[in-house]
Formats: sequence, C-alpha cells, structure tokens
Amino acid sequence: MARAVVTLLAAGTLLPATAPRADPIGVVNALRMEGCGAQPAVGTRVLPHPALFDVARELSRNDELDAAFERAGYPAASAASFHTIGSRHDADLRRMLAARHCRALGDPRYDEVGVFEDGDEAWIVLAVRQPAPPPPLQTAAVERQVLALVNAARARARNCGRNRYEAAQALTLSARLNAAALGHARDMAARGAVGHDGSDGSRSGDRITRAGYAWRASGENVAAGQRDADAVVAAWLSSPGHCATLMGPHFTHMGIAFSLAPSQNPGIYWTQVFAAPLAENP
Repeated sequence: MARAVVTLLAAGTLLPATAPRADPIGVVNALRMEGCGAQPAVGTRVLPHPALFDVARELSRNDELDAAFERAGYPAASAASFHTIGSRHDADLRRMLAARHCRALGDPRYDEVGVFEDGDEAWIVLAVRQPAPPPPLQTAAVERQVLALVNAARARARNCGRNRYEAAQALTLSARLNAAALGHARDMAARGAVGHDGSDGSRSGDRITRAGYAWRASGENVAAGQRDADAVVAAWLSSPGHCATLMGPHFTHMGIAFSLAPSQNPGIYWTQVFAAPLAENP
C-alpha cells in the first residue's frame, strides 16, 4: 500500500484552555477544491468514513499505519496521514498542511477521510479503498454469455482488419468442444503461456479430435487477462485474425472455457474453439 506519514508542529504556539477547535476535514477539502500550492484543484471532496476515524485514533496511540488499517478493517489501496501539533485554528492548520504536503492533499485518488483530535493535536488520514474483487465467474453463465455475444457479432457483416465478412449463421455450443477448450485453457494457465501449441505439442485440431468431435473445419482463439465474457469477446473482435476466425461462415459449433491462475499475472486464460462436423456430433 502506498502511503505517506507526516507530523507537523506549529512552533511557539501557546493555546488558552478555551481555544477554538479547527475543522481538519473542512480545511482538507478547501485545499482540494481550491488548489494547494502548485497542485491544481481536484474538484472532489473527501468524505468522512468511520473506519478511518478509528485508524486516526490508532495512530494517536503510536500504532503503525498498516497495523491501524488492519485493526480498523479498512482495505486501503493507498493512504496518507498527517499529525499536526499546536493549532486549533483553520488558518493555521491550512498553512501547516499546505506548506509541504499539497501533493498528497491534492491526490485525486483519495476519496475518504478520518480524523482524531486530542487537545491541540490532530491525526488526519486520507485513503482510497482497494477495488472490490470481480464476482466469481460461473462456467455455465460465461458459456451462455460468450455464445450470445459471438452470435450477435456474427449476425451482421463486419470488417476484420481490411477483410470484409458477411453475416454468418448462429453457432451452438458443443460439450465436446467445451472440453477441448477447457483442456487447453488449463494447459496455458499451468504454464503461464498463451498460444495455440499445447505442452504436449498438440494443435487445436488434435485436441478437438481427442475430445471426440469428428471435424471437417476447425479454428481456435486464445486470450489471457480479460476478466469476463464481454472483455474477452471484445478483445477477439478488435484483433483482425481472431475476428476472422470468429466470423468464419463454415463453422456451426463453438466451445468456450477459461482457467483461473490467481497467483499469476495474467490471472485468467481463455480458449475458444470453432468447428463444423463431418457428421452430426452429439
């Protein structure tokens, strides 16, 4: 997690017991909205979040920032914290923060804030959450969605690079082609490599035959890194070669599969198989 931790001290300040209290969140948002030093205005305010108030309280107890986030249960992707001492006035706090830390204060990524105050001290925390993980992919749902997207693409003429393809017949899913696609997707994920050659030297036609599909025409698209059906079909359509395979008028069946590789980057591998049978395949 990217972070910055800062302590600021207003030297020589003597505060009476009845001194007013500054508004740290208001000061931070004023600097963001108006611009801070050479940092342009962000145009967005940070909003208070209860967990960040807990983080600020933990920092006041000399806790480490990472540990404070963990205790508060806040999944921060990036954060900055500021410890100010010796001011209860907005103008003083603004001057102290703007003197050195406009870059963090004007970081547009930050969207939430928390504060803890104790006497003339204030702990301010800015943060942005880690993005929520994508929902898990469900095999049957992905198969249906990819098929629908592919058939929608085939339903009208399109250019794949410089080549023009007329509208083509709709495809149907084949369990055997799904099996061939899944085997290759898993093979790519295990090796962390994208390509049409299998680790055993097989090509797509070999894998289709092994799956029990007797074919007269076959094709294959592969990809890696796309998180869902929409993204992977869009990637194939934007690539002239993959688009041409997808639009092939001689194909009647399709298989689609993905394999997750959470410890790798990319973390997902895709295989799409097309074929036309010699005879009717179950």
